[in-house]
Amino acid sequence: MSVLKGRKSSVLRFDTEKQILSIEDHLRSYRMMQIVLLCSSILWCTVIIINDISSFWLGFLIGSYIAVALFAIYYYLFKSSVVKSIPFNEIEELISITLFSKNDRRLTLKLKSARYRNLIIMNQSDINLIIDSFKEMAITVRERTTFNLLPLNF
Repeated sequence: MSVLKGRKSSVLRFDTEKQILSIEDHLRSYRMMQIVLLCSSILWCTVIIINDISSFWLGFLIGSYIAVALFAIYYYLFKSSVVKSIPFNEIEELISITLFSKNDRRLTLKLKSARYRNLIIMNQSDINLIIDSFKEMAITVRERTTFNLLPLNF
């Protein structure tokens, strides 16, 4: 049995009786794998810096990589969420992000706990159906463009 389950779309189920959104995807295993890879690369970069730094620029590049990796780990652990069931009252809004073209959009749930839950949608034609479903549940939908993609702008 492999840890890599293959990338698949998030399966969303709206339970209107219990007021819960259930999400089935492999985001938790992806995040754990990313965190393990980042931690191991930080460890090996630290070993390289401690053992031998032959030039200032190599040390600067490795130090910059370590800083970016630490920021990514912080974001994954404290700003991102991988929960599988979310009550409707915990969802602040659905954010639809248009990347490079109208046919390339991503969906993110902003939770009231100041965390974000990414939805993996492989089929772009399903996005409009998902947005309509959230509007039916009286959840705010916000459209974002390429100019405000930075996490600081959320």
